[in-house]
Amino acid sequence: MKMQKKLVVGVVPIKRTFTDMVSAVEQKELILNRLNDITPAGVELVNIEDVAENGILREYSQLAAVEEKLKAHKVDALFMPHCDFGCEEVVGRLGSMMKVPVLVWGNRDPLPNPNGRDRDTQCGTLASTKCLQRYGVPFSYIINSDVDGDKLEKGFADFCAVANVVKAYTRMRILLLGNRAQPFFSVIANEDELLSRFNIEIYPWGSTAVIAAVKKVLAERIDEVKAVAAEYAAKVDVSLMSEEHQLNQAALRIAIQEMVEKNDIDGVAMECWSMLPAQLGIAGCQVIGMLSDMGIPTACEADVLGAISGVLLSAAALGRQPLFFSDITVRHAEEDNTELLWHCGPYPVSLAHPNAKPGISDRGQGAFEMKNGDITICRFDMLNGQYTLFSGEGEGVDGPAKNGTYVWFKVDNWEEWEEKIVFGPYIHHVAGAYGNYSQILTEACKYMNGVTPDPMRPVKKVLG
Repeated sequence: MKMQKKLVVGVVPIKRTFTDMVSAVEQKELILNRLNDITPAGVELVNIEDVAENGILREYSQLAAVEEKLKAHKVDALFMPHCDFGCEEVVGRLGSMMKVPVLVWGNRDPLPNPNGRDRDTQCGTLASTKCLQRYGVPFSYIINSDVDGDKLEKGFADFCAVANVVKAYTRMRILLLGNRAQPFFSVIANEDELLSRFNIEIYPWGSTAVIAAVKKVLAERIDEVKAVAAEYAAKVDVSLMSEEHQLNQAALRIAIQEMVEKNDIDGVAMECWSMLPAQLGIAGCQVIGMLSDMGIPTACEADVLGAISGVLLSAAALGRQPLFFSDITVRHAEEDNTELLWHCGPYPVSLAHPNAKPGISDRGQGAFEMKNGDITICRFDMLNGQYTLFSGEGEGVDGPAKNGTYVWFKVDNWEEWEEKIVFGPYIHHVAGAYGNYSQILTEACKYMNGVTPDPMRPVKKVLG
């Protein structure tokens, strides 16, 4: 899998100036110890132990030092767990100073103390969230819950995924390999608008340069090419594919991977209809699958917005699941709420159904059914300058056999889904991943200026 860019989360425990420090420190230690156990892989935590007394923020005078440390460590997100009532002013101010995704949560208090003051943690989070809104700071929230409970564990993991989507969105480069094929008018994108509004850069790689790079790999690195071809052949029945086409496929994968790594590319949009068959004898479908299995979201048919969709969905999955790029094609003839997700062969082999025997045509088109399980599909799209992010969740189920790569996708009410896709407006292309990510993608949009969330079903406003 492609190495995901590290996500850095600043952890700033909060307390009130006049509340008990001993109790606050106990809470802080409980929280930090819990975070050490539940923080997802690839996420780095930064605390404030060295810049605030007892590692807790409680008053305005501490803000400058805390801000300096967090910015020095280039934090991508900020978690402000409340150790007691907290200080809503510093929460609001620090959130406005950092301009990154913010998470608020507090440990659930025990039964009331009849002889003294309680921590009143929930009371404080309610004040802090209002203050964040006063400052115009978007934030995420986990219900007041036990430090060792499931809500904090899931909520914090989901927040990390949200922050990862935002990070991917704000620093994205898409490799456009070749040109858009003439028939695919539905995939046009506004390159200038993507750059000026969202800082999403399209890096073009012309057809002549692509073929030259592949031929250079074949001429100078044939042992490496053969090793990649053999690795693929160990997983897929390649009996229908000539040796020449197997080597061309492997060389193309190597050339694209090299371009991705050399140019800090996040996703790829590939023209696969005319150039590759004409020059290499393959359509490049399983190259897309191979790249996806390596953690490089890749879209067919030069679909730039489809590649962006894949990058965002991959970030929501924290890079733990390979993406697949799909057409929405056929409604099941007998099951009204089941739809065929299909494409001519680009799905990653790692997602094949356990009963499938993956194969490939001579033109490089994969042939297998994908596994069952929860699936999220999404589409980042635009019309008339309005950008939206559609997401919806269903289930991969068994169904009638089909050529190419496919999975039958069962949802709650397909007619409502079809209406949403038609008038969204979206198209037949979607990025897909196993798992449930609609809430994460929707939550991320509050931090993505200019993108409106459009989930198929309403999602909770709280995480966890």
